[in-house]
Amino acid sequence: MDNCYLKTDILNGIFKKLIGDKKVQILEFLADNCDEDGFFKFNINEICELLNTSKPTVIATFKLLEDKKILYKIKNGLYKLNLKDELSRS
Repeated sequence: MDNCYLKTDILNGIFKKLIGDKKVQILEFLADNCDEDGFFKFNINEICELLNTSKPTVIATFKLLEDKKILYKIKNGLYKLNLKDELSRS
């Protein structure tokens, strides 16, 4: 197995233990569905339906990401992921 994939699998497993499967699933969804500038256009209810996840879980995940300055709410249904190296300086 490629070392990169092994490392990714290990990190994914650690994240699932730390924050839970559903939150990791939400993070993967956001990463997979943002454009090259980090914007994505899904509201909370759409994410709940698409991922079969409860509204409190999605809201808690968004709040965690906003508190850590990883996610910015532009308006309802429009969010931006912080893809810049500002994350490494936090």
